[in-house]
Amino acid sequence: MIEQEDIEQRLARLSGATEGLRPSAGFSAAVMLAIEREAAPNFLVATWFSARRLLPAFAIAAAMAVVWAVQVDGAVDDALATSYASLELE
Repeated sequence: MIEQEDIEQRLARLSGATEGLRPSAGFSAAVMLAIEREAAPNFLVATWFSARRLLPAFAIAAAMAVVWAVQVDGAVDDALATSYASLELE
């Protein structure tokens, strides 16, 4: 019970010490006015912030495209090499 009384006394002391800490009368209105004054982001800024989330997926897709292009290039080179020295007979 002694601990409970100490907590109650401490809470009462803190409540009395912070009684004067309250927002001023026009605080809410001033905050709302500041929010309204803040300019909305333009199209490019909004697009950049939303596209940043997709950047890792685009990076993976680009890496996969490069790997695919290298593989296809090797296959085309092999196909051209086999037909390079061949003769066509009519």
